[in-house]
Formats: sequence, C-alpha cells, structure tokens
Amino acid sequence: MSAGDLAFGFERVRGWWPAAFMVVLASLPTPAASAAIGVAMAEPSGFTALLRDGIQSYAKTLPDLSVRFAYAPQGEGEKQVEQVRQFITAKVDALVVLPADTTTNATITRLAQDADIPLVYANNGPREDWFAGRVAFVLSNDLVAGRLQMRKLAQMLDGKGRVAIIQGPPSHTASALRTQGVREVAAAFPGISIVAEGAADWDRKKAAALVAGWLANGTAPDAIVANNDEMAIGAADAVDAAGIPTDRILIGGVDATPDGLRAMQHKRMAVTVYQDAGLQARKAVDDALKLVRHEPVQQYDWVPFELVTDRMSTTHFSK
Repeated sequence: MSAGDLAFGFERVRGWWPAAFMVVLASLPTPAASAAIGVAMAEPSGFTALLRDGIQSYAKTLPDLSVRFAYAPQGEGEKQVEQVRQFITAKVDALVVLPADTTTNATITRLAQDADIPLVYANNGPREDWFAGRVAFVLSNDLVAGRLQMRKLAQMLDGKGRVAIIQGPPSHTASALRTQGVREVAAAFPGISIVAEGAADWDRKKAAALVAGWLANGTAPDAIVANNDEMAIGAADAVDAAGIPTDRILIGGVDATPDGLRAMQHKRMAVTVYQDAGLQARKAVDDALKLVRHEPVQQYDWVPFELVTDRMSTTHFSK
C-alpha cells in the first residue's frame, strides 16, 4: 500500500486522519535520493581507461546513482566545455572532469560555480590554493612520481649515465610535474646528464617514433624516463626494433597499468610507479556525492603513488 492509499483510507474512515497518517508515514522507509553524475573526460586510453572503468564499476555498486560519460580528444578543450554545458543543461547533480586541455579549466570551473553544481576534477586539474563553491580535486602528487621514478633509475645507474626524457602533452599538469621531479633528482647526481627530451602525448606509437629518431641520430641514452607506461612501452618497442639488448637501456614509466606490469615482468621496463585508478575513481564519486549533500570534503583529496621495480612482485599491483 502506498502512502497515498494510506492517506485516503484514514480520511474516509476517520475524521482525524492527518495525525494518524503522519504516525504511519513516519514508520515507512525513506527512499534514498537518486543522483546523476556527468563525467567529462579526455578520450580513455591507458590509465584514463582504467579510471573510467573504475568509475563505472563503482557506480554499479550504488543503486541510486547514474553516471553519464562524454569524451573529448586530448587537447580539444572547447569540445569538453560544450559537453560540460550540456551536462549542466541536463541538470546533472554533479560533475566529474578529467581535463582534455587544462587551458579550459577556468571556464569549466566558472560554469559549475555559476550553476551551483558540485565539480570534482580527477587525475588532473587546476593547482590553486582555494576555490569558491563546491569544487574538489582527486589527484596523485605527480612531482612525487617523477622523483620516485628517477631516484630508482639513478640508483640502478650507480649515479652516472646519459638520460632521455619522454614527456606527455605540454598542457597536461601531470606531464610538467613528473618531468620536474625527474629533473630535480637528476640534478642531484653530478654523473647524470640529460641528453634528449621530447613529447609523445602519452602515446605508445609516438614514443616509439621519438626514440627511434634518437637512436638513429646517434643519441644513445643509458636510461629513458617516460611520463607514463604507454610511452615507456613505446620506448621499449623502439629499443627492440633497433636490436639493442633489453638490459642495455633502462626504461621507466608511471601508472603501473596492466600493460606496464607485463612489460616489467618481461624485463622490458625497469621501473614504474603505481597510480591507483580504482581508488581515484571511488574518491571522485564519493566526493561528488558528498558535495551534492553539502557535506565537507578535502579540496585536495590525495591518492599516493607507490614505486614498483623489477625486483618486486607485480601481483599486488595487478589487482
């Protein structure tokens, strides 16, 4: 029997139904409020695909939550802005954004603030001390990733050698910070020199072409430090194609993706840094729902990195 049926019955039988109805209604279970989250993200690939899958999987465990996705190619910030506008027009309860182009972050933030819709940046976003409105960030400290990665490679090189760096997209904060961390650590070792740098936009094939060019023109690094696993695997592909022994050039990545861990197991990569996509996904959804309920959240909800080397079991990081 519905609450409406109860009300009608009390009104028909007794003249004092309102008080009785309120007692009965109070005893009925209160339905959970449903919520819709709009996720605007760069086209999923590598780690961002894991993050998308994590959001989808976690959302399935929350029966009153619906999640809608919109994808924009890397660098196409204006398309992502339009997708955010469409989510706002559709009256989603919260936004989760994995930026396609950080130059449009300010516009996305302003749109969410003006509409008073909670906004959670995941994996990448503005790095500012404070934002008005319901804005939060679920991130890993990419400076730490670069430091962990380079420090281990420096140890494996005994503090001396020629190092090449493969960067992600120049506009991506993670790329800049990971590279900064690498350079900081390399500078602390007088015997280490950075002999080549180039961007490959997180892409395996672009990284392979970049490294192939280095090897063809005589640049022979002792280590290649890539901002993510996809580019590290591309570097390994180029080294293999050049007929260079696997252990001749140490290669490092970041993210500990399934493909990255397989490369570690086959000794094609010497080091990676685990970034927990599942935890980032859960935190992004949880923070968004808390902001919908006007509950406090940390503006920066940090997710730690963890070093993975070829001397460690990768089983834990595969889960």
